[in-house]
Amino acid sequence: MLKDKTIFIAHNWSDISVCQQSKALAFALSENNNVFFLNAKKNLARPQRINQRLEVLNWPGKRPTGIKDFLFAVKLVRKHKPDIIVVNFAATDILLVVSWMFSVKIRVCYFHTMVEQHIEDKGYLSFRQRFNIWRKSYIYKKATHMLPVSTASKKDFIRYFRGIDTKKVHVFANALADTNQVNKSDGQLIGFIGRLDRSKGVDILIEAFVKVAVLLPSVRLVIAGKGVLEEELKAMIKLAGIEDKVEWRGGIAYTEVLKFVSCLSFLVVPSRMDNLPTVVLEAFSTCTPVIGAKTGGIPDMIEDGFNGRLFERENVDDLVVKMKSLLDDEVDRKRMGENARKTFKEKYCIDQLPQRFENLLEGTMN
Repeated sequence: MLKDKTIFIAHNWSDISVCQQSKALAFALSENNNVFFLNAKKNLARPQRINQRLEVLNWPGKRPTGIKDFLFAVKLVRKHKPDIIVVNFAATDILLVVSWMFSVKIRVCYFHTMVEQHIEDKGYLSFRQRFNIWRKSYIYKKATHMLPVSTASKKDFIRYFRGIDTKKVHVFANALADTNQVNKSDGQLIGFIGRLDRSKGVDILIEAFVKVAVLLPSVRLVIAGKGVLEEELKAMIKLAGIEDKVEWRGGIAYTEVLKFVSCLSFLVVPSRMDNLPTVVLEAFSTCTPVIGAKTGGIPDMIEDGFNGRLFERENVDDLVVKMKSLLDDEVDRKRMGENARKTFKEKYCIDQLPQRFENLLEGTMN
């Protein structure tokens, strides 16, 4: 057990998506350690003492990337001499470098993205992006623990960020809070939620749904999200003549996501490339099974036939078969939903996060 350590956590002090895991980790670690949460969200007017051993501090800049933020980090590290830092997103460069300069023993950095997904969306890497990958490789070498959130993300990281000791790279899945919301679908509604970009593969889902709708005329599809392909996707639906069977929700608030997925017979994640889609965890938490493409980090979460179904990447006919099988068999769909909930509780519930974090660091604090 971590005890009497000084720990810095840099993320957003928020309950939105994966931010909630950093917040929960801060609360859990503050039971036995002094924790300083470096908040980039700008949602607090001033520093806040949350409890006797947890304080939230705001970065001084609009984003923690400027000289003011660098000096702020230097001052804090000098003053408090942390034993552990945990960093996410924009604060990575400054806090990894400063903590390395001052020989902080444990320097943990999350890797939430995938280069391959960006390439899938844009088709290429620009010179600036290649330069940033080279620059980030230097920064990431300062970490003692790099945490990609899926097996595919680990492979992506090792491929593109060269020269980093692979022994430092550990798959560490994201976690979400359990709201105990349960599925209440009527068995006839398929859903998608996410960006309407190429990597997310919504066009694949629409092609498959056109075929399913012929076989099962009562089925409906609901799509939530915004993106560059929105008009193109709407044109596909109009051309297929199924506008009366598809509902467009547009972008929905994060607070409405669980309500959305819990109304579905099942969720479809038809991505061409994806990391560890948070929406799968959200669906699992509500007993909603998921059909996902066999790509990226999706197979880390979905066990085919247990908590959902996997289909071959970009294979429309395979997706049709998997969708029809779940629509036809209510008993099997319910069983998979119950197993999805079990998977969430055992692997992705935020209640397990503190112990997973301590297991990660076991033996490195001696």
